[in-house]
Amino acid sequence: MRLNKISPDILEKVSVLENSVCSPIPLLVEAEDFSMTKRFLDKFNYTYTPYRFANCFCVYMDNQDLDIISSQNFVKYIHSNPRVMAESLKDYPIFLDNLTLNKFLGQNQTICFIDTGLYPHLDFLFPKNRILKFIDFTKKSKVPYDDNGHGTFVSGVACGSGIYDLDKSGISPKANIISLKALSTNGNSTSNVILDAMQWVYENHKVYNISVVCMSFGADVINENDPLSRGAESLWKRGIVVVAAAGNSGPKERSIKSPGNNPYIITVGALDTKNMDIAEFSSRGPTIYGHKPDLVAPAVDITSCSNKNTPYTLMSGTSVATPIVAGICADIKSRWPNMSADEVKKFLLSYCTPITGDKDIEGAGYINFENLKNNDL
Repeated sequence: MRLNKISPDILEKVSVLENSVCSPIPLLVEAEDFSMTKRFLDKFNYTYTPYRFANCFCVYMDNQDLDIISSQNFVKYIHSNPRVMAESLKDYPIFLDNLTLNKFLGQNQTICFIDTGLYPHLDFLFPKNRILKFIDFTKKSKVPYDDNGHGTFVSGVACGSGIYDLDKSGISPKANIISLKALSTNGNSTSNVILDAMQWVYENHKVYNISVVCMSFGADVINENDPLSRGAESLWKRGIVVVAAAGNSGPKERSIKSPGNNPYIITVGALDTKNMDIAEFSSRGPTIYGHKPDLVAPAVDITSCSNKNTPYTLMSGTSVATPIVAGICADIKSRWPNMSADEVKKFLLSYCTPITGDKDIEGAGYINFENLKNNDL
């Protein structure tokens, strides 16, 4: 067994279960050579899912498989399949502050939400149905639904029309919506299911004109080759603006979650607008790549669409800050559709105002909405 090619947490579990008989479990195999790894898995009839865009496979294997696969030269590393969690909190007093910025409002753009699903809320259906696609990677339902509420809320922050109350409209109320349900009823998932959703975006973004992907979830970072981080980077290099939550593990240092740890994508921390300070729960950097988050956005005094009987509900966390930034990115793309992902990020950060000056807490600072409004948005 090539121990240097196997994640330490896997080795720890193997040691504990050494004499036990267990069913094969899904692990993420990073390839040195993707084609050769695939041929090997096919030859020996392994059950697997390929993720070419992230250069890895989700392979179901037991202890003996670890020995065999890790010894292959075309296999680079074997990662665990960490849990992924929605980055929201519900124990803060919340009210809505209308954040709609501009006259472009995200028209002709599509935001993709990888989350807990989407309730067919009137904010998304009137005056026009803007739900282009719903795909359920958990229960395979064909009909839009949200058995948690997180995805509906997040989508509303970015794309709600405010049909019941215009003061509750989102940042990009004319943007189209794609909902990929990859988080379960309890707001959790595993990395391979998130990779399923990311791969769909990678393969279909041109068909649906997906310009922005909103990822209001996070997982513990595995290592510098973390598959979720690599997957998000692949989307970014495909020309898609990827916006991810920093996480709610603050004020601890080095607590940025994956894929928010990736240096390319836009990582969003939480601003408490009541005292214009960084929310205590907002995850801090640095990461192994440098400073994170990239910026902070309002996250403590926000309300949005509900999946229940009342049209709107309360929530807080970096999950709330993330769709605010995703919506602004869609607005920027609506105004300047030829901007690259790198250019959108540079433009966005240029309109931030520092609070503490500590880039491992706030990045470039908070978004200066007034300056953005005055820039013909």
